[in-house]
Order: sequence, then structure tokens, then C-alpha cells
Amino acid sequence: MFRLVFFLTMAFGANSWAAFGLNPFGPEYKPQAGTVLQVTNMPRVRTQDSIGLCYSFVASTMIDEANCYANKVADCSSVPDADKASPLDMARYAQELPADADDTDRFNYEGLQEGGSAVFALYNGAFRTQSIVRESCAPFDQVVSRIEDPHQAQQVELAMWKKFENTYNAYKRKQKECAQCAIEYATAAADDIKQNFNIKASNQEILKAFAEDTYGKFLDKVLVPDQCWDLKNNMSLKGKWNLEVYPPAQEGKSNYAKTLAKIKEVLGKKRPLTLEFCTQAPLAVKSQKECGDIMKDGQRVGEGHGVIIKGYRRVCNSKNQCYDALQVHNSWGESWQKNNDDGWVDAKELLDRSFYEPTSLSWLQPKS
Repeated sequence: MFRLVFFLTMAFGANSWAAFGLNPFGPEYKPQAGTVLQVTNMPRVRTQDSIGLCYSFVASTMIDEANCYANKVADCSSVPDADKASPLDMARYAQELPADADDTDRFNYEGLQEGGSAVFALYNGAFRTQSIVRESCAPFDQVVSRIEDPHQAQQVELAMWKKFENTYNAYKRKQKECAQCAIEYATAAADDIKQNFNIKASNQEILKAFAEDTYGKFLDKVLVPDQCWDLKNNMSLKGKWNLEVYPPAQEGKSNYAKTLAKIKEVLGKKRPLTLEFCTQAPLAVKSQKECGDIMKDGQRVGEGHGVIIKGYRRVCNSKNQCYDALQVHNSWGESWQKNNDDGWVDAKELLDRSFYEPTSLSWLQPKS
């Protein structure tokens, strides 16, 4: 077992990284022969939309890729939802339980939350409990707008997410004033949620969710129905794996050269890696903790993000100006990938934003 260094990774809007130097390459830069390292058989790129679950998308994608690897699936992008990990369910695992709690029992991980560590969620879900709900039972589509215009869709989703929280808080206030009034309010609210959103939980389950003592637990009950806890609706990490991290906690910070060398070593073994970093632009903070504590208009927003690194190449132009480039698999969706050279970004700029802190990189390595 290794010691995990935990920091907050929040969602950051799907802005182009080119705006602050992560993708400076133009068509004049060409990959140099013999430098390309890639993991090509990846799950399809998904989008977290306006919800701060990048860490759980990273963790679930790593599990899905590892299962494709273990099961020798030829096209990992075509795996059905019934065989994929639910990012909504993975969100429960970004928490450390009290010392006296059984951390191998998934029943002890209650509540969904925005913001968390991908490596922590991966370790709790895939190794400690070995129990993850299938995407088909707790689909992310429940909280995704069908509106095609991305700006309009984001506004609808933010309003929906806010409505969930406002509805739960209103119920709690009414409960203190009038128990019967609160029940009537919850009944009407459950009907409204069921009618207006693509929620799989029944009206009765939504109604029961209002009794939970925290908003995170309320979301848990609404978005991960009771039936998802049945073994038939659970999946696990297949094969025998070690969860590796870099830099190890006991070694402290690393640097660019060593970190890039480690990434190339892991990619050379056809294994993708997770990376947690800061998206603040311009970059003013000097640690992941500071990045997670960023405030805006009196609100704690956090500008950390998590991605998967799936490729490396050295690119040069005709003047022999060269860069190291990394290819990321980003939960900002297919449109972001297409608009950003299929995820190829400046390695130095990206890795500097990790501050080379302990456990900022992680990967699943098959046991020999």
C-alpha cells in the first residue's frame, strides 16, 4: 500500500488550452520519426459537461481501458455501457473514511461530491472495494442536456444542478417548520424531478432521498438508484494490477526531465497515465492546494483538472525548433479533442502546472 497525497481537482470550463500556451503548435511542426509513443486502444472520449467530476471520469476511463487490456478487447471505444464504470458512482470514492470504518465495503462510501482526486477514487473503487456500478445502471446521461448549442446546454445543466441543491435545501428548511408541509413539498418535488430530468430512480426513491442528512447523500440516492447496488449491476477491475504513482510520496517533488522520462517509460509499455494539474490562467499559484483553494466572487471555485496522458512525440519545424508534446484524453469531450489537435499539447507547459508534486501521475501496471 502506498501513501496518497490528496488535493482537490475541480471542473474547469471547456476553454481552449491554446489561450494560455498549452497548445502552441502550428501545422509547420511535424512529429519526428521514431519519437512517437501512443496508447491507441482507448475508451471513447466522454464529456463531463458543466459538472465537476473530471477526477471520476479519469478514474472510470482508466478502469475501462485496463479491462479492455486484460480482456484483449480489440476496439475499446465500442464497449457497451453495461461493461463500463459509471463516473457518477466513482464520485463516491474520492473520500477517506474514518479510521474505524471498513474501507473495503462500498456501503461505507456514501455521498457524491464535485471535486476530488482521480488516484484516490481509483484506489478506493478498484482496489479497496473492487465494486463499481455499471454505466448502464447509473448513466451520466441523466444529468446531460440534449441541447446542441454548448453554451445553452451548459446553462441548462448548471440550472438543473443548482435546482437539485435548492430543492434539497428548501425541503430541509420546511422540515424544521412543518413536517407535513415538508412531505408534501418533497412529493411534489420528486414528481417534478422525474418529469423534467432523465432520472432512473423511481419517484419513491427520489422522495426517500430527501431524508438524507447531506446534499451529497441526496444526490447519491437520486443518481445511483438502489438497484445499482445489486451485484449484477456492479463491475470490477479485471486482471491483476498494481496502482503506481510518481513521484512517490516519500521522494518529494520531481522535475520536468525526470517526469517526462517516467511518462515515456510508462507509455512505452502501452499504459496510459493520469495527471492532475492546475488550469489557472495566467498561472499564479504555486501548488495544487493553492489551485484548489482559488476564490472568485467570494466562492471557492478551484481550478484543478485531471486528464489521461496517452501519447508522446517530439515535434520540430523547418528551423529545427522543437517541443516535447503529450497527447491527453480529456473529459471536455470530442469537440475539445478535435479543436485541439486531437489532444496534443506542450509537455513542458502542462507538466509545469502539476508542480511536479508527489502522486501527480498515476497508472495501472499489470502484475508480472
